[in-house]
Amino acid sequence: MLLPVPAYEAASLSWYLKLAFIWVSWLSWPLLAWQGWRLARQGRRWSWGRRVIALGLMAAVLVFIDARFIERNRITVQETAVPIGVPVRVALISDLHLGLYKSPAYLERVVDRLNELKPDAVLIAGDLTYDPDRDLPSLLAPLKRLTMPAYSVPGNHDEERPGPRLDRVLRQTLQSLNVTPVEYTHADLGSFTLVGMGDRWAGKDGIAPVQSAPQGKPIVVLVHNPDSAMQLKPGMARLVLAGHTHGGQIRLPGLYKKVIASEHGFDRGLHAWAPVPVYVTSGMGESRVPLRWLVPPVIDMLDLH
Repeated sequence: MLLPVPAYEAASLSWYLKLAFIWVSWLSWPLLAWQGWRLARQGRRWSWGRRVIALGLMAAVLVFIDARFIERNRITVQETAVPIGVPVRVALISDLHLGLYKSPAYLERVVDRLNELKPDAVLIAGDLTYDPDRDLPSLLAPLKRLTMPAYSVPGNHDEERPGPRLDRVLRQTLQSLNVTPVEYTHADLGSFTLVGMGDRWAGKDGIAPVQSAPQGKPIVVLVHNPDSAMQLKPGMARLVLAGHTHGGQIRLPGLYKKVIASEHGFDRGLHAWAPVPVYVTSGMGESRVPLRWLVPPVIDMLDLH
């Protein structure tokens, strides 16, 4: 289809503005070539100040091209030891934001990489969707090729905050693809119990699932928003795994923290100062604008031994 349309809601001004940004952003390539040609052909006759401005413009366009077309399409792997005494190695991913900005082709690459890494389990910390431009079974189909167990919780973009409410159809789709939703419940992963909490912005992140989880094995909590962990008391779980922050998405030094949607200052990586240690992945996709800079999409491989 030449003009993508929303699959689960009516097209809005916001939708068309995002489409316009996607299309107009391609003009950055001819802009870079034109500016380079001008500098090569005429730059010697320019004043020093004008050459500096021209080089600054080229640098800005190069950064934009990197953020728009290169970095956001990468798949990096971050290996981290989080020693909580659980003899497993898990892959934590989050914020895929599949839809208008990320296609099933990108998810195919993610699944291929996960199958190469061979974790004991894949844990998905929410926000699988963002402005879906096709039905969820088509959008998420590559997940069925995972060769290890996978578990998920929803995020705010899966719960109409903002976006169409997709929690029910998402749950049904994931189950059909052999991904186990664990929101409000728990799963026995052998050496530990995985507990899923609901999304904070949807008002569904009560701690009852953690309190009612079977005792006797270490508890690991999977949640979308790391702020949800602040409700827990020390000793209620060994570890909380979360996403949501994107690591700032556009990680401008000194500025990125102002755009991270966390009331308690969570960023990325391990936060041992929380009541229960919280590990936050910076995720794989984008919201608002399809840009990532200095914080590439990441699969976090966590050694919990």
